Amino acid sequence: MRVRAAEFAALLAVIVLVTGCWYHRIEVGSPVTKATEYQGAVAWSLVWGAVQNDPVPDNCNGQALAEVKVTSNFGFALLTVVTLGLVAPERVEWKCAKAVPAPGTIPGGLGGGSAHP
Repeated sequence: MRVRAAEFAALLAVIVLVTGCWYHRIEVGSPVTKATEYQGAVAWSLVWGAVQNDPVPDNCNGQALAEVKVTSNFGFALLTVVTLGLVAPERVEWKCAKAVPAPGTIPGGLGGGSAHP
């Protein structure tokens, strides 16, 4: 009877330790403001990182990134463990920063011509 309880406890410990869901978030401090909602893609790392497909935030139109999130879930973790690290996916999401206005211009200003004192 004690053996079954010990086996159950060991199995439970392995399940808790092996399963994983994690989340990293990097956010640029002020004065950068977010202009877009999250866009994202799954990044795949193959053969222990020798081959990677890195998502490209092409919706930012040359603007900086305001925030980046990298997440994993149980399925991604399980795939990584089962393949012994040969395949390691993770979800990458980003928000683009608003465009920085050129010096001397007033965004949304009146008139559109140059200001005369």
